[in-house]
Amino acid sequence: MKNQSIMLRLGVILMLLSGVVGLSSCSKEEVAFKGKGFDLDGFMPRYNEYIKQWLAEQKRDDQESISKIEAELANATTEEKKAKLGAELVLKKRELEKIEFRESLGGYFNTKTHADLPEGLVWENGDTVPPIGDPRAKKGGTANYFISSFPATLRRFGPNSNHSFRSELYDNIEMVLVAQHPLTEQFYGIIASEWAMSEDKRTMFYKIRKGATFSNGDQITARDFQTFCYLRLSDNVYDPYYKQYLRESIAGVATYGDDIVAISLPETKPLLPLYASLPPAPSRFYKDYGPDYDKRYQWKVEPTTGAYTAGEDDIVKGRSITLRRVKDWWGNDLPQLKYAYNADAIRYQVIQDTAKAFELFRIGQLDYFGLSQPEFWYDKMDIRPAYDGYIDKATFYNIYPVVPRGFYFNVMEKPVDNVDVRRGFTHAINVQKVINVLFRGDYDQVESFSMGFGKFTNKEIQARRYSISQAREYFAKAGYTKQGEDGILRKPDGTKLSVEVMFPNVAYYPKMMALFQEEARKAGIELVLDGVESTQLFNNGLAKKHKVIFSGWGVTPPFPRYFQFFHSENAVDEEGKPKKNTNNFNAYADPEMDALCLQVRFARTEEELRVAAHRVQQIVHDEALFVPTFYAPFTRVGYWRWMKWPDSKYTRFCTPEVYIPWDSYLWWIDEDVKKETLAAKRTGKTFKETVEVHDHYRGGIPEADKQLRAEPKQQDEKNQ
Repeated sequence: MKNQSIMLRLGVILMLLSGVVGLSSCSKEEVAFKGKGFDLDGFMPRYNEYIKQWLAEQKRDDQESISKIEAELANATTEEKKAKLGAELVLKKRELEKIEFRESLGGYFNTKTHADLPEGLVWENGDTVPPIGDPRAKKGGTANYFISSFPATLRRFGPNSNHSFRSELYDNIEMVLVAQHPLTEQFYGIIASEWAMSEDKRTMFYKIRKGATFSNGDQITARDFQTFCYLRLSDNVYDPYYKQYLRESIAGVATYGDDIVAISLPETKPLLPLYASLPPAPSRFYKDYGPDYDKRYQWKVEPTTGAYTAGEDDIVKGRSITLRRVKDWWGNDLPQLKYAYNADAIRYQVIQDTAKAFELFRIGQLDYFGLSQPEFWYDKMDIRPAYDGYIDKATFYNIYPVVPRGFYFNVMEKPVDNVDVRRGFTHAINVQKVINVLFRGDYDQVESFSMGFGKFTNKEIQARRYSISQAREYFAKAGYTKQGEDGILRKPDGTKLSVEVMFPNVAYYPKMMALFQEEARKAGIELVLDGVESTQLFNNGLAKKHKVIFSGWGVTPPFPRYFQFFHSENAVDEEGKPKKNTNNFNAYADPEMDALCLQVRFARTEEELRVAAHRVQQIVHDEALFVPTFYAPFTRVGYWRWMKWPDSKYTRFCTPEVYIPWDSYLWWIDEDVKKETLAAKRTGKTFKETVEVHDHYRGGIPEADKQLRAEPKQQDEKNQ
């Protein structure tokens, strides 16, 4: 049994090692795709030719590898060798089959007609999927919130576009082709009125909804999805992530007239209607796109498919940005969205000082404020407006994956290039003390890099706990065996165990890092703290200008993603130096991890993805690439009583898979209640103090909610 277990594990690892590596072996584009202006028609044939040549190279490499493996397999004498070679052969043949499928498409970009559609497509529409939100929601009013800094650009993509306000301006409000109901898990169409899957389950066909437009009034067409790809694949913009992603994860984008787009993947994936998908880009808006794109579009807001956008008059540089509801927005009457995006306007003031922002919230100039930090929830909310019932408080338990917040090591820097130093460092971080002291015991320990992804989380992994003895054991293995008078360990040659740690110099972080530093010193390691502004911290991480950095990455359900964080293509350049402008803060490069990252990206089944994801998490733990720290299993918020939240059959406070309730856009501003509240303040009238706990989704979605299915449209509001 033991030998069988070893052979099985070896087979799985070797299968992953030889996964889809072939598709990433050509990382340098050999064809220039610059243009003098918007030139989608000229770009598409050039890119098709490039993909044709690139696939041919991959095919030759795979064919040669298959022949070599088959020859070795014929001469293999041990069962272990045969298992290894057999696993490699299966995956290489799978690679070859993927390439042949891509070749059969006839090009990355294709322009066809309705007559070219495959026969027998079964079209779905999801029209009877129940609504999200609350029928009591009212349209109108202005919501007021804040951002800590003004964005460096308003461009959708390109240099400096990955800023903190990008989500509010684009990502959070962008409409998708097809979405999934958060409770019933049924698909429903948004930009797509209908969709169908190809017989081989690699291509999704989407009919563009009549009347679906960008905020500038232009009808969304199938061609706009090709425009999205063109803008990012062209060398007019430096966007290595999208160049790589679109080339390797999308097999082709075809139009069938103006109203049908087909998106193909190299292999089928779970939840294909969601993942064989791209957003459209407004072709007319980019008529001036060219080599000077970054400057020409620096302060232009791309027209959105969503309910909000910002015009020139809504942008006050350095001070505020106001998003206004698109007049007669085409999504108003979609059954699933009719109770969402309710405010007429959302004004974001730039307030760098969180304490000042809280004061503005306290006097009613901001409608909403995050209170998850215990200092706010327990102390600063000890205020008269809360006692008098003008401000309500709520704790909301969600089921969103946990942000991997903690310390990330640059493994190309000494002394953290030594795995024993990293493991010792992990045991020297007293997470529980920080939870107890700073977060008053309310927060929990993060256990792994991908916690909260259900079946895709490796629950066998438990984060290393604070232990002075275990930390010193690992430090001794790394050669730090002598303790100096200052309590810090040293090597026999006098080299001190000292590590620079970069962190965001905001809010509670300085106090937190001081606690970590104090506790780590007891384990014999000196943490040299370097607090920097948040944007600078992120830029330093991208440039690999750190040894250890404290950070956290945004996460999106339902699947974990690893390529950008751990694949070697994002770790080192062709000269073996740390690669800049990538999210691989670890600068970690390893063949097995590369294969696993690609396996997760291209997994055909949930089981295949689960096995690969579990192994990634195990490597991250074993190699101590990341020191997990803390998370809140809830979100705590405060809001003036005129800000209302759903309480309906299909939505309790907000959707469960939302990290920040504000981002659900299911709340609304009740102008009548606002007038009543402001009048009460003037006269001294008070209301009942309100502190709510919304734990309906705590521990997951209740089974009864999962069983909810569509009801006739006309019965929807009556039944709620």
